[in-house]
Amino acid sequence: MEQLFYYLKVSWFSIKRAPLPYMLTVLILSLGLGVFFSNATFYYRMNSDPLPDKSDKLFFPMMMLVPYQCSDCKAPPVLSYSNVAKLAASDIPSARAAMYSADGYLRQHAAQPPTPVTVRITQRDFFSMFDVPLLHGTIWPDNQARDELLLSKATAEKILGRTDVVGQQLLLDDRLFTIIGVLDDWQMLPKLYDAYNRQYLNPAEDIYLPLESGYDYNYLSNNNSSTYDDADYRKLATDGRTKAIHQLQYWVQLDTPAQQQAYRQFMANLVTDEKAAGRHPSPEANQLVMLRDIVRYFGGESADIKAFAIVTLLFLLVSVFNASHLSLNRYLSNQYEFSLRRALGANRSQLQMQLLVDMGLMSTFTLAGAAVIAYGCTKLMNSLWPANRLFASWDVQLMLALAVLTLFCSYLVTLYPSLRASFGSLNKQLKE
Repeated sequence: MEQLFYYLKVSWFSIKRAPLPYMLTVLILSLGLGVFFSNATFYYRMNSDPLPDKSDKLFFPMMMLVPYQCSDCKAPPVLSYSNVAKLAASDIPSARAAMYSADGYLRQHAAQPPTPVTVRITQRDFFSMFDVPLLHGTIWPDNQARDELLLSKATAEKILGRTDVVGQQLLLDDRLFTIIGVLDDWQMLPKLYDAYNRQYLNPAEDIYLPLESGYDYNYLSNNNSSTYDDADYRKLATDGRTKAIHQLQYWVQLDTPAQQQAYRQFMANLVTDEKAAGRHPSPEANQLVMLRDIVRYFGGESADIKAFAIVTLLFLLVSVFNASHLSLNRYLSNQYEFSLRRALGANRSQLQMQLLVDMGLMSTFTLAGAAVIAYGCTKLMNSLWPANRLFASWDVQLMLALAVLTLFCSYLVTLYPSLRASFGSLNKQLKE
């Protein structure tokens, strides 16, 4: 420990001897690391797997179950109520959930101003499929229509001021609903269960309502809906269930390759049956897309973030090169000191230890500077791309990654000076 303090003291004297080149080296390296880390944070979170244990078991089935003929069309991302019922007729999946999102207004009583909320209209398996945590209460026991809803934790605190509110009633669009559950803190990042039209960038919904109730009360999708016949969107309770109003996303859980193959065969058989019945004249275009591939399938990957990540990586490499050049200049100015220590008996391992302490000290200053610069860049990106705000948070894992990256870059910056100091010709160094 005493030797370590001695090395730190020597490093500090070296910094005080030439503070400006040292500060410039730290600043350049901090700038490169901070800018890169802020962009890498967005890229990492947008491409992370929110359900690593299930991402290869949850699938998004799509079929060309439409009443027109198209030889080169892709299967639409949303299905009608009747088509979902046909897909749900199979007992192959271990869980299944149809869903869509809608808008609504929530308040505690008629005298209170209404609060705009987003509503996830879905079925009971949604919560188990996507590992949605429950803080209080329970979910619906079946998929029947019920005047019962679940609240997010933030919505419960905002509207009612607390989370233990099971059994209370709220007005959703002036209809009275009973609260049966409150979710714990939960935000799937990215929100892959709603990936179409880049909805995966949006926060989780405020309210969760049974699918049948959503149709009974004519909640139209706020994301994507279309119709292929004479249907009235305002009459989901009737036309929505019987006509070709497409607005439902459908997810199934297939735990084994055998289940996945069996469900693909089921979808193929369903197309055959539909064609035999004279419906849906288009060629088969079935898709069974895995959860982790859903954003790529819809072409919703953020090209801006990817491009910025590449550019900032190049900027980091340039910063490392420039910082290394400044570090070499510092070594040249201190070369006589290193040579004298070697002449007085310091071996190469002792010189290497001194340079490692120098690197550790520089890494500490650089890490602090990089964190400040990364924070500022993240705030700037949040103002430029508000939709990406959810992906700007840091956790322990990301901070450790920044620390490791800082150590690695600091090592690269001091590598060549370290080799020159330890393995250069002593006679030549003393003459210089």
